[in-house]
Amino acid sequence: MNKRGNGPSWKERTRKGAGESWQKASRFARRARLSTAVFGAVIAATAIAFIAHMVLQWVLPHGGDPIQPKDLTQFSLTIVAGIGGVVALVVAYRRQGGIEQSRFVERFGAAASQLGHSDVAVRMAGVYAMAGVADETVAHERQQCVDVLCGYLRLPYSPELGSNHQAELQRKVPAREGEESTRRYLYRQNDKEVRQTIIRVIKSHLQRDVRESWSPCAFDFRGAVLEDANFDRAIFVGYPTTFDRAMFIGAETSFHAAKLNAVSFKGTRFSATETSFDVAGFSSSSSFEGAVFSGAKTSFQGAFSTHHHEVTFEGAMFLGTETSFCEAEFVSPTNFRGCNFGEGRVDFSWPRQWVPGAARFDWDERLPAEERKPRPGNVLPPAPEWPPKRHPKAPPPVTGHSYFLEEGEEFVRAFVVRRGMRKPKRVPK
Repeated sequence: MNKRGNGPSWKERTRKGAGESWQKASRFARRARLSTAVFGAVIAATAIAFIAHMVLQWVLPHGGDPIQPKDLTQFSLTIVAGIGGVVALVVAYRRQGGIEQSRFVERFGAAASQLGHSDVAVRMAGVYAMAGVADETVAHERQQCVDVLCGYLRLPYSPELGSNHQAELQRKVPAREGEESTRRYLYRQNDKEVRQTIIRVIKSHLQRDVRESWSPCAFDFRGAVLEDANFDRAIFVGYPTTFDRAMFIGAETSFHAAKLNAVSFKGTRFSATETSFDVAGFSSSSSFEGAVFSGAKTSFQGAFSTHHHEVTFEGAMFLGTETSFCEAEFVSPTNFRGCNFGEGRVDFSWPRQWVPGAARFDWDERLPAEERKPRPGNVLPPAPEWPPKRHPKAPPPVTGHSYFLEEGEEFVRAFVVRRGMRKPKRVPK
């Protein structure tokens, strides 16, 4: 994202543009007519042969005897043979490309057919088959596979029927003249396990140092119902990635230590009993605008945003019994204007960093008196201690970017100072 948070940064646009240009060139080469490709190969081979002839004529020593016709004919035949070899290579390359494309279409279609099967075991096999197809492809084809898996999660889902063995329901309803008609309702049997398998497969491909990473892909979870979703340590760097209007339900929703790059949660409902964004990093502008946190416990403990991009909770609702932003960093702009903090405990105590003016609330003193609202009593720390004091063991403020370091199962924070780019140091606990 750029500094104003209006879109991808120059580096992201350049990298994305270069990748798209290479993909377009590759697709053009695969789709070009064979006659065009052969003609181009003949022209290229002729040009190379002509240049080689001129170079040899200039380099080889000149004798008193002229070149014999026999030698000239032999040289011409060599050129023709070379051109024929180039044409054969082009034809073989095109044939191989067509075989690979046909193989992708065949495997992709088979996996998609399995995902649409009525039997739960076949659908689960389809999830792994689609993941296998994605792992053996790149760029555009991989994105297609990811889109299919995300599309499955966007299908209508009823949590009450997600884990039962019911496949069909017949219900008799009254019709005209005292008659009855039968309505049949078909369900995807045990769909909860299939959906959670998709989430586990996606999560496993978003981890650090995974063999085939899907992190550069875009993920569209708009309107999806995600039950017990676990995206711990997932790295979302594809653009755009959106959970807009999605619904998180179940016992726990977790984005612990996840890296979220310009991820959108606009209008999302977090209804799971516990929702965790602990130690999550927002590396570009992200939005929770209009999100509803209705679960009992919501935690953003230790969360932070890098590169001074904005994270907005404008209009969000925190309706649970406990919401924690303890030990979070408020260095980048964080917008809490228009939030409904409900009646439960909302704690901002002991931030790691608290830059004045970074976190914006409806009770900020810099607001005009007519726009300012009283601070709710359930928002901590209490009035005498507001704004919150920095954690006594927090590292000193630095100028630079924040990075992840991994050690075992834990993620620790490190800072790199722009001037001199010092080696990162561990944050004292």
